[in-house]
Order: sequence, then C-alpha cells, then structure tokens
Amino acid sequence: MATPSYSRIRRTLFRLVERFEPDETTIMVVIAVLVGVAGGFGAILFRWLVNFFQGFVLGQGESTVELLLAVPWWHRLLLPVLGGVIVGPLVYFGAPEAKGHGVPEVMNAMVFKKGVIRPIVAAVKILASAITIACGGSVGREGPIVQIGAGMASTIGQWLRFSPQRLRTLIGCGAAAGIAATFNAPIAGAFFALEILMRDFALVTFSPIIVSSVVATAISREFLGANPSFMVPDFAMESSLELPFYLLLGLLVGLVAMVYVRTLYASEGFFDRLRIPSWSKPALGGVALGLLLIWFPQVYGVGYSSMVHALNGNMALGLMALLVVVKLVAVDLTLGSGASGGIFAPALYLGGMTGGAFGAALLFLFPGAHHAVGTFAMAGMAAMVGAATGGPLTAILILFEMTGQYQVILPLMLASIGAALTYRTLMDETIFTLKFARQGRQIHFGRESAILRNFHVQDIMEVNPHTVRQGDGLDRILKLFLDNKDDHYYVVDEAGGLIGLISIHDIKDLLHEDGLGKFLIAEDIHTPAGDFVYRRDNLEDCLLKLGKLDHTDLPVLYSPEKPVLVGLITRQSIFEIYNREVLHQEDMGIKLVTGEGRMHDCVELPEQYKVQLFVPPVEWEGRTLQELALRPRYGISVLAVKQRNYLGGLENRIPDPGQPLRPGDRLIIVGEVGALERLLQETNTSSFAPGGQES
Repeated sequence: MATPSYSRIRRTLFRLVERFEPDETTIMVVIAVLVGVAGGFGAILFRWLVNFFQGFVLGQGESTVELLLAVPWWHRLLLPVLGGVIVGPLVYFGAPEAKGHGVPEVMNAMVFKKGVIRPIVAAVKILASAITIACGGSVGREGPIVQIGAGMASTIGQWLRFSPQRLRTLIGCGAAAGIAATFNAPIAGAFFALEILMRDFALVTFSPIIVSSVVATAISREFLGANPSFMVPDFAMESSLELPFYLLLGLLVGLVAMVYVRTLYASEGFFDRLRIPSWSKPALGGVALGLLLIWFPQVYGVGYSSMVHALNGNMALGLMALLVVVKLVAVDLTLGSGASGGIFAPALYLGGMTGGAFGAALLFLFPGAHHAVGTFAMAGMAAMVGAATGGPLTAILILFEMTGQYQVILPLMLASIGAALTYRTLMDETIFTLKFARQGRQIHFGRESAILRNFHVQDIMEVNPHTVRQGDGLDRILKLFLDNKDDHYYVVDEAGGLIGLISIHDIKDLLHEDGLGKFLIAEDIHTPAGDFVYRRDNLEDCLLKLGKLDHTDLPVLYSPEKPVLVGLITRQSIFEIYNREVLHQEDMGIKLVTGEGRMHDCVELPEQYKVQLFVPPVEWEGRTLQELALRPRYGISVLAVKQRNYLGGLENRIPDPGQPLRPGDRLIIVGEVGALERLLQETNTSSFAPGGQES
C-alpha cells in the first residue's frame, strides 16, 4: 500500500493532468517528437554500422566498386558467404521477423497484430541488415530502417500502454522518421508512411507523421549533412516532344517491375523448399552471389556509386542493360535465401539502369537528340519504385528530394504513372502485399478497415435468435410472424444446423389457403439461406457479405466443422461499434451523457438500471474492490476501472477484485437508481463524474 505522502503527491499530479489534459492530436504530436528523435538516431546508428562493418571486411573508400576491384577474386567470393554465415543464425534464432525486406512484417504488425512489434526485432534487424549490406548483399537500407523505426515506435507505444490505433499511428511515425533520416527526404518519408503503410490522411494521423519526419530529418542533417543523396548535374527537358518517350519508358519499366516482383518471390519459394536448415540458407545464397561479384562488382551492396554513374551518363548502353539482369539475380539470391535488407534501393538501381539504357538507345537511334541520359535514368528510378511499391507519389517525391532536380518533375510524373498503370494491368499485388496474397491473407489498409478487423462476429452477434425447425407446421410459422416484427426466420434441423430461411414473402400467398396449416411444414417452403458467417470472422468481411444481400442480417454458424446456428449479426450492430470506435468512446461501449443534475450523467438501460461513471472518495484509495464489497452491500457491479496512463489519458481496465484502487481511478458501475443514490449518501460525496465523454 502506498504511503500517505506518496498518495498525496500522486493525487496532486493527477489533478494537474486532469486540468491540462491534451486532446488526441496533441498527445500524438508530442510522442511523435520522441519517435522522430529515436528514428533519426536509429538511422544514424544504422549507417554507422554499415560503414563500420564495411571498413572491417573491405576497407574504407568512396567507391565500393574500386574497393572490390582492389581485392583478390576469392575475397569477393567469400564476402557474401561470410555475411550469410553470420546473418542466418542471427535472424533464425534472434528474431525471424527480421528476415527479408522488412516492410511486409511492419504491415503484418499493423493489420494483424494490433501494432505490436517485439523490441528485439529492431535490434536484430539493425545488425543483420548492416552485416548483409557490408558483406555484399545486394539490398537497400530503407526496408531495414522502416522496420527499425517502426519497432522502436511500437516499443514506445507499448510502454505507454497505447491503444492499437495509436500504436499503428506511431508505427507510421517510426517508418516516416526512418525513411526521412536515411534519404534526407522529409516529404517523401511522410508520404511513404501515409500512402503505402497507413492509407489514412486524417489529421490525427497526418500531423504526428509529419512531425516525426521533420524531427528525424533535422537530426540526420545535423550529423550527416544536408546534401542530396545523389550529386548529379542539373537536368532539363529540352523539348516537350520528349514526353511521349518518357511515357514509353514508363511502360517498359512497368514490365521490368513485374519481373522484379515475381522473380523475388519465386526465389523465396525456391529457397523455402530446400530441405536444409533455414539458418544455413543465406550462406548458400552467398556462394552464388559471390560468384556474381567476381565479374560484376557493380551489384555489391546498395549500389549508389553505380547509380550516380548512370545518372551522370557515364555508363555504356550494353553495361546498363546487362546490369539490369545481373542485379535482378543478385537481389533474388540475397533476399530469397533469407538475408536481411530492403527492396527500395534495388528498385532504384533497376529503374536507373533501365532508364539509362533506354535513354542511351534513343541517342543511338536519333544521333541529333540533345536529351541527357541521366534524365531518363532518374525517370526510370521513380517509375520502378512507384510501380513495384504501389506508391507513385512517394516515388516522385523521393527522387526529387534525393537529387534536388525539380526541373524534370514532368518526366518523372509521366513515367511513374505509365509504369504504375502497366504494372497494375499485369499484377494486383505490390511487392509489399504479394507476400500476404501468397499466404491466402488479404492486407487491408486504413483506420476504418483496422477498426472493423479488430472485432469478431461473436463479439456483437445476437445469440439465441428465434428459429424455425424443419418439421414445424405452417400454423406455428404463421404465429411466429404474427407475434414478432421480423420479416424472416432461419430454418434449422434437429441438431441446430442451418438449412435455409423462410420470409414473410414465402408464406403470404398461402394465407388464404384453408387446411394447409396441417400439411405444410418448414422443410416444404423454405428457401436457401444464401450467405452466412462464422463466429470468428472479422466484421469487415461480414460487412462486405451484407453489402451483397437485401437482408439486414446474416446467420452466424459456430465453425466450418460444426455448422450450427448460434446467432445473428446485423448491419446496425456493425455500424454502432464502428461509430463507437471512431468517436473514441472508450467507456467499453458506454457513452455518458452530460446534464445539469448529477444523475443525468448516465445512460438509460432497460427498466430501472443506470450505468454510471463514479469517482471513488479518497478513503477508498489503497482498498480493493473485494474489500469494498459493492455488490453485496449495494447490488452494484463494476464494469471497468478507468486508470491514468503515463500521458494522463484514461484507459479501461478489467476490474481485478484484488487490485488496490489508485489516486485518480474512476469506476464504471451499473445498478438500480436507488442503489446508486444510496451509494452517494453513504459515501457522503458527490462522486459522480461531471461531463460525459471521457477519452
């Protein structure tokens, strides 16, 4: 039990928080600053680790290609093998979620795990990805930093006991911070989170993500400088007659993007089918990658130096075309075998080489043209990233920020849209969502989808509905319709299994037929029930099924193995729970209505019962609900205990009879009006909380 002095201090703090309690957006913006700081320093640490490990295994230098050419061939061969030997066991035994390119794992946490990412994932990801890149893995930095930033943000949110919706927003903040700090691109970082991860531009989501992105970029620039990622000459479009060629480039890049995505997942499937220990597969992939590095050092690691050469027009047409194929194979070997890294930089590489080769080919075909090959390389980068990731707006913005070249925004836009349309014509899934489609799972974005998928049918269904047995006669069925207002009833067999339904329209033509009531039974007149749901189905899928029917409800079956009718679910009940969650009414579905009298702060229940938000008197602090014995003494039940979190917000807790009440706790109680009044009188306090809506 807390000491009296400690309790007085806590009461004082809670009263101060109550007085200055911020709204939802303000709370999220404040925490977004913390996430931005964590993401910024996380990106700096990640880059430092890559440079540290690279210096250890290869040496320091501006051009990794030159460093590789300076070492013996066997050194290039063994580098990826060494990386695989270290990374395979690290990921397998440390955190399997750190395998691969990271963004699908973040999406999985957002959609299917209520925003929860284990803290160990960020630690393993930062080490595994840094080692993979330093040892020659042909991957990028953005996937790891997205998962690292998201993992740190989720850890902060879990420590603060945030709700799933807040956790998802924080994950978006962490991802935006990581992208912004890594590429010195605050706008693109924010739009990556909003366009690709969140699909939600509401103010409560948009504001904290922008703040995190800005804070992370400011920290990154303070330590790493403010120069663009790619130092390239000024580009300019010589004539608007060039625009059709950029559209044609977009169509070509869309095809390459499709090949990129399909071969990547085909490679993963190939390595998954190999009957060898999973932790050894990255080393096996490293052997094949090492053979490539002997002849093509340009595909080592992130590949920025080779991309700069293409942007500057310093690469031959044949080499750029060949590197498209070699880079595809290198990425597939690295990620397919289970190493850790991102797909964003490889997409930039493939798009840059494709665009550069396309531009060089145009110069060969039209010797009098004056366009820059680098302009087509830059447009190809944006087009490839936009098509493969499903984020063309993010791709356009990130290339603009990484190069500082606004003059070629029109070619970037046209090529990106052309590639996106081509890709979407050929494939429904992006490089991030195809993983879920292959597993038979659908990834759904946005706050509305997340809300509905958090609940199951059994959470809100109507149990024990009126039903008709298959042997019931017409007279009994008519009586059921006359005694109730329902326009249809479901027909079940003797075991409770669903057979069909009978609507008022099915029997209206039989009302004037004498004597049929003794001969017709439900089995003779029912129609097929149509669609149905299982009790463990989520509400979004249920609402989609309801949208296809004329009925306002669906029958609920227990399970596919036991197709017994256990309830009904209606459109109205789904809309009610959706509205409750969107409006942040966190009183376990109970909204307290503000009024002038103290007993007006409650909701009407059937008959004489009321639900009440009650502030316990000071004397109750430190005592348990079991000791207070509210049910035996007053006939009052405690539905929930509202407690302050670290930010001063109120959160509902399941009542624990043995848990002492803390200063600032509030109780949601239900009981008869007389019992509630008696509780007031005996506690000698006006403890019913003023104001209805607590958040």
